[in-house]
Amino acid sequence: MIIAVVVVLVLVMAGVGTVLAMGFARSGNQAASDIKQLSSPSPAGSPSPVPSSSPTPAISTPSSASNAGLTVPLPDGWVVDSQDSESITLVSPSRTGSITIASGSSSPLQTAQQNKATVDAFFKEQFPDTKSCTGSKTTTGSLNGVAGISWELCFTLTSGAQSVPAAALLFVGSNPSGSVYYAMYMLTVASNMPAFSKECAPILKGIQWKLK
Repeated sequence: MIIAVVVVLVLVMAGVGTVLAMGFARSGNQAASDIKQLSSPSPAGSPSPVPSSSPTPAISTPSSASNAGLTVPLPDGWVVDSQDSESITLVSPSRTGSITIASGSSSPLQTAQQNKATVDAFFKEQFPDTKSCTGSKTTTGSLNGVAGISWELCFTLTSGAQSVPAAALLFVGSNPSGSVYYAMYMLTVASNMPAFSKECAPILKGIQWKLK
């Protein structure tokens, strides 16, 4: 149940990244399409033949992931779920949560506060019951040298006939001119966020932003 929900959360976060880079309307529609598609059962496929056993070559495990905008560490057990030129999404070893780190050009130019407003609008459109999580506060600060805003949103995530309370812990920032955005968002079921945010701590400490 939780794993299926996390798959949907990863799709939602892909939409958030596109929101910051390319504008609200386009990515909001794409995320809604992705969620609808995931909620529909896939037809059963034909069984594949079982290959004959053979020695498995040793595979080295990467210690980091990188793109044009950032480099992020990969602690043991974490895997890259998706990656493009601006964003990298990692899934935890237990597959109970995901973290996305993104950075790229902003068009139009946007401040950190405007980036936050864009993300809030995205969540409100996709999940009308979105609100600040109980006891959470919006704060200003920095993430590895980038000034920005942190806050937490709670909402109900539905996949097919199932629904679950979910939470997003978010950070957005911008460079002084507003031409570059920086973002980080953790996603998991609401009850798991305190533990998951601690699990993500080594990743947050190791983020290296490339764009200034």
